[in-house]
Amino acid sequence: MKLGILLASRLKERRKALKMSQKELAEGICKQGQISRIENGEYTPGSELLYALSRKLRVSMDYFFDEQVQDEKNELENFRLVAENFISQRDYSSLKYLYNLESKSSSHLSLSDKMYLEWIQTLVLFYCDNNKLEAVSKLEKLIKEKNISEINYLRFSNTLFNFYYDIDDLNQFNEIRDNLEKRVNNLIIHTIEELELSIKFNYNISRYLWLQNNVEDALNKISETIRICKRYRSNYLLADLYLLLGNASASFGNIDEVRDYYTKAKFLYNLDGNQEMSLKVEHYIAEKLMSN
Repeated sequence: MKLGILLASRLKERRKALKMSQKELAEGICKQGQISRIENGEYTPGSELLYALSRKLRVSMDYFFDEQVQDEKNELENFRLVAENFISQRDYSSLKYLYNLESKSSSHLSLSDKMYLEWIQTLVLFYCDNNKLEAVSKLEKLIKEKNISEINYLRFSNTLFNFYYDIDDLNQFNEIRDNLEKRVNNLIIHTIEELELSIKFNYNISRYLWLQNNVEDALNKISETIRICKRYRSNYLLADLYLLLGNASASFGNIDEVRDYYTKAKFLYNLDGNQEMSLKVEHYIAEKLMSN
């Protein structure tokens, strides 16, 4: 099959599988007409546009061109899409409801999917049920599984990294941080999932540096991570990064620059449909910055 035809077919099939219109796929990326031309085999996009489309469709770029890539629908695909949205918005009550529904109905899952579902369970236990030690114990055992993939290892370790900090186990926190930093720094990014895990880990490092009053290092790490987002044209956690940049700069930065960071965060939260965070930032700007 010619590459242009394969690309057109894969793009259209994936878009329809996600119940997404051409207009919705194009929004924020390109013109709707370009999507139509790609799907009709009339236009082959450049790498930057194709990367942006692959991110929105949550597939690797290989998906569009490699005939060996299987097009079978993952049993947990829809669950993952919704769960990741709840996690990004820290809506753990909704995540718990979704998990309870899925855990009752899922059967014959692959090993990777079973591990993913167990990871979701640890998030629910820790953040929603307040069973923090049980969540830590389950996640520690999950990470020791022999058949764990590299991507799951990074995902689970990043969560455990957060858990250790929240329960004030700083010895384990620092140990896992060193290990994760080495693996993330050596990670060759091929997929959206790998990119987002890298951004998430760097965001977490930035946040903890700020919480420990290591402001200069925090600002450097935040700026570095924002550059990664821009390099890959990704909005993933970009709102949180600008909010953190505003927080870290608030005590000594130029008031106009700080206001600009918060305004960018507010805009991006609106873009992501996170109205709760958008309103919080808006109120902060009105109460704390406009009065200065």
